Amino acid sequence: MMNIVNIGTSLIFFRNYWFSQKITFHRPLFLFLFLLVTCGYAAFEDKPLYARPAAMGGAYTSLANDYSAPFFNPAGLNLLSASALSFSQTSLYGEADMKHSGAGFMLPTKTAGSFAFNYVSFGASYYKESELIFTHSFMLVPGAYFGYNIRNLGLQIEGGGSASALSFDAGALGVISTQLSIGVFSRGLNRPQIASETLYRDLTGSLCYRPFRGLITVIDWNMPADREEDILKIGAEINVVPSFCVRFGVQPEQQRASFGFGIMLNRIDFDYAFQTHEVLNNQHVFSASLRWGEKRETAAPTEYYKKEKKQPRTVVQVAPGEKPAELIDINKAEVADFDALPGIGKVTAVRIVDYRNNSRPFTAKEDLLKVPRFTKKQFDKIKDYITLTAPSGKPEGLEYAPPVREEKPEEAEKKLTPEEAEKLKKQLYFRGLKLYQAKKYSQAITEFEKILEIDPSHPQSLRIIEKCKQEIGQ
Repeated sequence: MMNIVNIGTSLIFFRNYWFSQKITFHRPLFLFLFLLVTCGYAAFEDKPLYARPAAMGGAYTSLANDYSAPFFNPAGLNLLSASALSFSQTSLYGEADMKHSGAGFMLPTKTAGSFAFNYVSFGASYYKESELIFTHSFMLVPGAYFGYNIRNLGLQIEGGGSASALSFDAGALGVISTQLSIGVFSRGLNRPQIASETLYRDLTGSLCYRPFRGLITVIDWNMPADREEDILKIGAEINVVPSFCVRFGVQPEQQRASFGFGIMLNRIDFDYAFQTHEVLNNQHVFSASLRWGEKRETAAPTEYYKKEKKQPRTVVQVAPGEKPAELIDINKAEVADFDALPGIGKVTAVRIVDYRNNSRPFTAKEDLLKVPRFTKKQFDKIKDYITLTAPSGKPEGLEYAPPVREEKPEEAEKKLTPEEAEKLKKQLYFRGLKLYQAKKYSQAITEFEKILEIDPSHPQSLRIIEKCKQEIGQ
C-alpha cells in the first residue's frame, strides 16, 4: 500500500531536481525517488543495518543475542553479559546518497536488566531519517526474556520542513533448551504517525534451532502492516573456529540472497555482509564493536563443545579413619556438575561454564565472583564443595591420599561430633552426586537418604532425590 506522504514528498523532489537549472539531476536521487514512488515504502522502512543479521538474510528475531538486538528483538539484549560500543555503516544498494549508519552503547546490570542507547541515520541532506532509540531488556523467569524500545523518530525534508514522532516496540524471547529458542517482535505498537500518515509497522515470529555443535539456523516470518505480502527469511551461521564464523541467508519470495563472516577477537568483533537484490545493485554492510567483559554467545553454546577427557579425581587429605571427599573441579566441571551444587541452578551453571570457556581458566576459587550475576552468598554455599586445577595442571593446594576403610553411617551417627557429621554429609553428598551423574538413580537415592538420616531437612538432598524419582518415573 503506497504512503501518501512519501509519494507527495517524492513528487516534490522529482519536480525540484528535474526542472531546477541550479542543481544537476543525478542517478542516486532518481533511484531513491523511484523506490519511494513505485514501491510505496513507508517512512522508516525496516532496512539492513548490522552485518551479522544482514548476512543471515534478516532472520534474527529468535537469536538476537548481541548489540544488534534492539533492531530485531530487544528481549535478546539481556543474553549478552558485556558492555559494548557498536558501529555500523552501509550505502543502501550501493548508492552514495543513501547512506545508512548507526552507533550504540549497551550496558548490562546485575539486577535491573540490560540497557542500550542507539542513534541511526539514513538519507542525504535533502531527505534524512534519524532515530534515537532507548532499549531495556530483562529476564522474566529463567529462560524467558522481555524487552522494549522507545524510539524518537525524526524526518527532515529540504524545503519541506521537519517532523518527529514517538514509537514503541516490544519483543519476547524464550530459550526452551540449548538447541531451541523462539522469539516474537512487534514494531510500532502505538501506530506512530508523521504528518497524519502512519509509519512503517510490522510483526515478526521466529524460530532458532541448533541441530548440532557449531551450527545455528533461524527462520523469521515477517508480516508488514502496510502491505499484503508476508516475508519469509531464512538464515544460518556456522562456527568454523571459536574466533571465526560464516553466515548465509535468503528471502525466497523477494529473490534475495546474502552471505558474510564474523571475526571475534578478545575485545573486538568485526562483521561483514554482502546482500544481493533482484533489481537494484548489491550491497555491503560493515559492523564493528568494542566490548568489555564476557564475549557474546557464539554459534556453539557451551554444551556443544567437545568435553575434555576425564582427569584423575582430586582428593582432599583427611584424617585417618575418614573417607576422602571428592571435590568438583571448577576448571573441568560441566553444566550438570555445577547444577547439582547447593544454591546453583541450571541458568547460573550455564553462565559459569560460558564465562570460563569464553575467557580463561579460573586461577582461584574466588574468580567465580567475576561471573556475571554470581553473588557472594552463592559462593559461600559452594566454596567447601569445589576445587580447581591450576593452568599448569597441578591441583592447587591439594595432595592425593589413599582410600581408607569406610565407616557405616549408622555407626558414625552415634558418635559423630557436629564437625564430623558435616564432613560425613559432604562425603555422602559427593558419592550420591557421582551416582546421579552416572544415571544410577536408585543408588543415588540411597546415598542421599543416608544424609537425611543425619539432617532430615538437607535441601540439596531432598531436591536431587526428587529429580532421581522423576527420572525413574520417566
